[in-house]
Amino acid sequence: MLIISLTFYFISFFVSMLSYWGRVSQRAVLFPMLLAILSYFTHILYISFKLGGFPFANAYGFSSLLGNTMVFALAIFSFKNGQALRFSAIFSFLGFLSALLALPSEPSPYRNPLYSLHIISALFAYVCAFFGGMSSLVRLLLERRLKHKNIPAFSLPINLLRSSERLMVNLSFILLTLTLIFGSFWTRIHFGKHWINDPKLLVTLALWIYYAFVVHLNLMKGLKPKQLSVLILLGSLFSLLNLLFVRHEV
Repeated sequence: MLIISLTFYFISFFVSMLSYWGRVSQRAVLFPMLLAILSYFTHILYISFKLGGFPFANAYGFSSLLGNTMVFALAIFSFKNGQALRFSAIFSFLGFLSALLALPSEPSPYRNPLYSLHIISALFAYVCAFFGGMSSLVRLLLERRLKHKNIPAFSLPINLLRSSERLMVNLSFILLTLTLIFGSFWTRIHFGKHWINDPKLLVTLALWIYYAFVVHLNLMKGLKPKQLSVLILLGSLFSLLNLLFVRHEV
C-alpha cells in the first residue's frame, strides 16, 4: 500500500503541474491526492493492527505520519477554499517525501496503549502548532499588504485567519497537556516513575509552559492581535526546532 501511496502522490504532483499550465482543473489534483492519503493510512492501520500498538519507533516514522496528516488537513481545507490548490504541487511533494520516510522507519517495540496515546497527542499538537503558525504568518503578511493598499493575488478572509490561529493555539496547549499526561502514566508503567530527565520531555515541558503563557494571556485580553500572532508564530518555530533537533535518549 505504501508503494501505491507514493504512486498516487507522484500522479497528483503531475496533475498539479498540468493545472498550472491550464491543461486541467485545479480540483482534479484532489482525487489522486486523497487516494494517496487513503493508501498511506491504510498501510499505517495494517502495521498498527499487526504490531498491536503504535507503528513507528523512530523520527522517520513520526515525521512520515506528521507530514501525511498535514497534507490530509490541507486537502480538506482545499475543499472549502480553492485558492489553497495553488500550492497543490507543494502538498503533493510534501506527501511524497513524508510517505517515503516510512521506508527507513523502525517498528515500535512498545505495545502499551498509553504510549500510543502519548505519541498521537504529540503528533496532533505539532500539526496544530504548524497550522497556527501558518495562520499567523499569512495574517501578518496580508494585513501588511492591505495596509499599503497592495491587494495580493492569494488572499484569505482576515477573520478566518484570526479564528484559526486562536483555535490552533488553544488546541496546541490542550494536546501538549495530554502528551505530558499520557507520557507520565506510560513512564510510570515502563520505568517505575512518572518523570524521566529525557531531553525531548524537558523541551516539550518548556514548550507547554510557553503555550500556557500565551493562551492565558490571550484569555485575559492581555495581548493585542499582532502580539498574539507573533507569539503563535514563535511557538510554531519552537515546536519545529523541538521536532527536528531534539531527540529522546530512552
